[in-house]
Amino acid sequence: MFFLSSTSVLLGVLGFLFCLWFVRRPRNLPPGPWSLPIIGYRFDWGLIHEAFVDLARKYGPVFSVRRGPFLFVVLNDRASMKQALVKSGEFFSDRFVPGHIRWGIPDAEKNAAIVWSNGKPWDDQRKFSLPALRSFGFGKKSLVPQINLEARYLAEEIKALHGEPMDPSALLNKATANIIVQLVFGRRYEYDDPEFIGALQAMVDIFALVSDTDPVNVFESLVHTPWYKPYRDCTFKLRDFIMSHLYNHQETFQKDNIRDFVDAFLAHDISNDYPMDTFWRIVLDFFAAGTETTAVVTSWAILYLAVHPDVQKKVQNELDAVVGRGRQPNTSDRPNLPYCDATLMEVMRIRPVLPVALPHMTSADVSIGPYTIPKGTIVIPNLWAVHHDPKEWCDPQLFNPDRFLSADGQTVVKNEAWMPFSIGRRDCLGVQLAKMESFLLFTNLFQQFEFKLPPDQPTHSMRGHPGLSMPPESYKICAIER
Repeated sequence: MFFLSSTSVLLGVLGFLFCLWFVRRPRNLPPGPWSLPIIGYRFDWGLIHEAFVDLARKYGPVFSVRRGPFLFVVLNDRASMKQALVKSGEFFSDRFVPGHIRWGIPDAEKNAAIVWSNGKPWDDQRKFSLPALRSFGFGKKSLVPQINLEARYLAEEIKALHGEPMDPSALLNKATANIIVQLVFGRRYEYDDPEFIGALQAMVDIFALVSDTDPVNVFESLVHTPWYKPYRDCTFKLRDFIMSHLYNHQETFQKDNIRDFVDAFLAHDISNDYPMDTFWRIVLDFFAAGTETTAVVTSWAILYLAVHPDVQKKVQNELDAVVGRGRQPNTSDRPNLPYCDATLMEVMRIRPVLPVALPHMTSADVSIGPYTIPKGTIVIPNLWAVHHDPKEWCDPQLFNPDRFLSADGQTVVKNEAWMPFSIGRRDCLGVQLAKMESFLLFTNLFQQFEFKLPPDQPTHSMRGHPGLSMPPESYKICAIER
């Protein structure tokens, strides 16, 4: 009897909650799958962008789904992304702060760093950060010698392996991290420096430990559980690495000798509004984004060209004809290297670093096509879907650099569906640096080396590893000096 009564009460409560949910559910939402109460829709662990594509086939390019207490709307085609992020960008420019980012930040909407902040804090940080970084060469031609110098250090490390199989990811992370570290901290690390290696490993682990489907994104309290201790430990390690540099800069700061981005911060009025325990997260955003993006692009490029030796040969023939072997490539060579440029663009198309762009949040009720998107909705642009949309690309699953070339092969042809850095007001802050750095590392490496898969590993998975970004699954490569 007690069991029946308890069951009746439970069913009654669940029925009431369902009715309450139904009555309060916003009208005219995009269609989407049914979601469990409280938990929301359960995605399979793995590559979330592929799950989104599957749902888009059933519900259309714009669909809605619930995760925990939050309503998500996922955009899966170019038209909806352009309408939301460009034409209606003022209403889609806020960021949703996931639980793993929100953790440890009091009043996260106001105190999050530049990638995750909104409103006036975002405007203030952007207005300071970009001009300050540009004054030290961020995204400008004046940074080319520094990038090429790091490319030489990278090449020497690779040559020392004498063609033995290696995993290039660690070396690529060190090279790209050193470029951003010099801008931010004004110093360069040796590749065997234990402090540098530890910080980089912590950053790589963070990107691998938390994925877009992770429950902690919508249930912040989970970050305090034992399952997320590795994530917390890595965050503390990165914080300590960055804070040691910040304290050193405070002790050695001279207002008439601004050495780097941190000094520029200390000299600026903005330092009054952002104490060091907040500023370190701004530095972390630049450090992580400036390292991960280019390293992942270059790692995919090496793997794809090893799998497609005909493309690699065309890249090297063009480099030999235009640059030769007696000097390093320069950004001024780019107009004369259309096949190299097209190949790099095709790598970013077929395997974008962030298949799913960082989450936006609506700041008002707004429409996308026939649908109404309520204020506070989390909006997810699925870049992977656009990059693999057969309406935009011929044979999108094939690796084909020629798709970005004119009929005579002499000019790069742009496609509006190519958006590896997202679009709109909240596109990638470091897009110019990322493009320059990727081009220079790519051309330097393929000018000097031929990359081959080891004889005992003639094939490799091209799916990618799920996480905050999507690097290749760990692989070995042989770099043969040309």
